[in-house]
Amino acid sequence: MRRGRKAFLCSLLGLAVYLTAESFVPPSAQPSAQVSLALIQAYQATGSKLMESGGVHCRYQPTCSHYAHDAIAYYGTVGGMARAAGRLWRCSPWGGTGYDPAVEDHSAAYVEPQQETPEQQKAREDAQKKAAEDFKKAAEEFNKMGQDFRKNMPEATGRAVGGCVGGCVGALAILLVHVVIMVAAMIYVWKDAKARGDSNAVLWMVLVFVFSWVGAVVYLLARPKGELSPCPACHKQRLSTLPVCPHCQAGAGPPPKTA
Repeated sequence: MRRGRKAFLCSLLGLAVYLTAESFVPPSAQPSAQVSLALIQAYQATGSKLMESGGVHCRYQPTCSHYAHDAIAYYGTVGGMARAAGRLWRCSPWGGTGYDPAVEDHSAAYVEPQQETPEQQKAREDAQKKAAEDFKKAAEEFNKMGQDFRKNMPEATGRAVGGCVGGCVGALAILLVHVVIMVAAMIYVWKDAKARGDSNAVLWMVLVFVFSWVGAVVYLLARPKGELSPCPACHKQRLSTLPVCPHCQAGAGPPPKTA
């Protein structure tokens, strides 16, 4: 348990070191920033629309997701996430409202107008009313189709539900296998690098976490070459050419005196 906690803390330390080093390069060249932007765009295409359809709206313009996207794209992962966290706090029920951009160089068309004329308000209300009516009609048609389907094709419905459940279970199984393989690769890289006397074992593990199998391939190509053999003192695997065992430090002292 203590070893697992130590590995977890080392991983956090390595991630912090990696993000700190990454902050010295432009945001467009930061891998973590590109991953963060892709995740935000995926949320905007799915979760954001679901929240808006449920009546949940952001208190500011631009919205928090657009704010986070702009902040990370302009300031990088560390600076952008720090600013996005502050924006989420300000968007809480006890926060304020209004125009609050992450970057000031957006055009006026980037945000929604704060004031509208009576004609614009009427047009907006009519559009919302029409959209609600269309949604209601579509829901009624969908319910009618569902009733007909359940009435005429019960077996097909069962197969469809079973296929959906099977697909979800399969997707979860694939995700679980991927996570297990990723964790196993990180542990293997960390142990192998330590056995070979590499002082950057934690950084190699972070590289595998960020870049997946690409990081593992890079490690296998760059690691110290040689065969592993058990240490005579602690019996743990180590690089046979090392003068000192990286585990127990055997061989670090002076050679024993001979009679």
